[in-house]
Amino acid sequence: MISHPLSRAAAFILLPLQLAACSLAPAYTRPEAPVPEAIAVAPASALNMDGMFHVSPWGFFHDPRLRELIAAALRQNRDLRQALLSIEEGRAQYRVQRADRLPQLSGEAADAYEGVFDDKAGNRYGDNKYSSTGVAFFELDLFGRLKSLSDAALRRYLATEEAEKAVRIALVSQVAQSYLAERLAAELGRLAERTLESRQASFAFVESRVQSGQSSLLDLEQARGLVEAAKVDAETRKDERIRAENALGLLLGSFAPQRLPPPIALLEQHLAELPEGIPSAALLKRPDIMEAEFNLRAANAEIGAARAAFFPSISLTGKLGSQSDELRLLFDGVTSFWSFLPTINLPIFSGGRNTANLDLAEIRKEKGIVQYEQRIQTAFREVADGLLTRAALAEKLAAQRRYLQSQRLVLQLATSNYTNGAVNYLTVLDAQRSVFEAERGLLAARREQLVNDINLYAALGGGLEDTNPAERMKDSATPNQ
Repeated sequence: MISHPLSRAAAFILLPLQLAACSLAPAYTRPEAPVPEAIAVAPASALNMDGMFHVSPWGFFHDPRLRELIAAALRQNRDLRQALLSIEEGRAQYRVQRADRLPQLSGEAADAYEGVFDDKAGNRYGDNKYSSTGVAFFELDLFGRLKSLSDAALRRYLATEEAEKAVRIALVSQVAQSYLAERLAAELGRLAERTLESRQASFAFVESRVQSGQSSLLDLEQARGLVEAAKVDAETRKDERIRAENALGLLLGSFAPQRLPPPIALLEQHLAELPEGIPSAALLKRPDIMEAEFNLRAANAEIGAARAAFFPSISLTGKLGSQSDELRLLFDGVTSFWSFLPTINLPIFSGGRNTANLDLAEIRKEKGIVQYEQRIQTAFREVADGLLTRAALAEKLAAQRRYLQSQRLVLQLATSNYTNGAVNYLTVLDAQRSVFEAERGLLAARREQLVNDINLYAALGGGLEDTNPAERMKDSATPNQ
């Protein structure tokens, strides 16, 4: 039996916590994926139980230098830092919104002196008054407005987590591709230097034949032109490498020199095996798609909050405390007091504000559906492009190797025939140019093949660990979820 006034007041204030709020938010249904059911039939060995391809960056990339660059970028990249701060921001916003569902209690204390003056003697007579009060405020969430807002904040928070994963995957892919661009520029630079040395040697050879009367001045000038062209190409490759290094430094978040393992040549680079196909449903676990779905679920919850605004809201304000003329009697039961004041707010005329807010929430949900479907279609296209291009790029690389081998043989035959006087020097020059272009084409084709595999790796989820959203929501310890 409750006998103490303070106990009775506390009971009145805490009673609404036992009331379960209904929700006016529409039941969430995941939109149908606007893509075919499968891109290709994937080997069972390439996918895990949930149909996703999971290989960490450290298992996918075999180049130790690239691995260290990726690790540095994950530590220092500014875009990733912003994504992590966005997670913290979303978590704080969710905690603020969740706090609105709990009673708000504040306290105050005062010491007042009351009395009167004796007009004749000028003396003051009075007494001290001591008081201590606590004020509680709580809104009864009978129609689920606060719950819907809390749910929406939770979904936004989970969306920021998925956005951070997407940024991380994109960063790994960008670092790898930027590294390959830097390697291509470096290797093309070395190829240009070797070509320059070779053409300088050819120029000296032709010059000696001109002096002996075996070649013409035309041959000599043609050889000189190739030397100058090789110098131009060598300087161009130096500029390209500087730009590639600066682009890589921006991704790393630091332009300071680093101690790194020696690089692996482009033609010797190897990546982990990728699946030949994947079910379209597995793409729903991509972080960017899950981010869009969490935002869609947040918009769905906000519709519930907008609907609840049409119904009355009930606020409970309570005050409990004590007051006494003497400090030692301040907390005596006789001096205690309490009050309990319910307030009902009934929307009568708002100039269409509530209707407009509901329309706005529904429009935002429709936009969320469109964005969600668009993310799925983009993911489907990225995976389909990567899978369908792999075979063509492999054949292109093999053909480029055969072409280079053929042009090297043509150069040997042309040089031999020129030495024997069977052909003019123009034939040798054409053969040299063909070999040079074939070598450059081979490096470019290998980089293109590697970039396609990296893009496919990122499109499949990047191999980052996946966390079950339901478990994350459970860990959030959200009341009445």
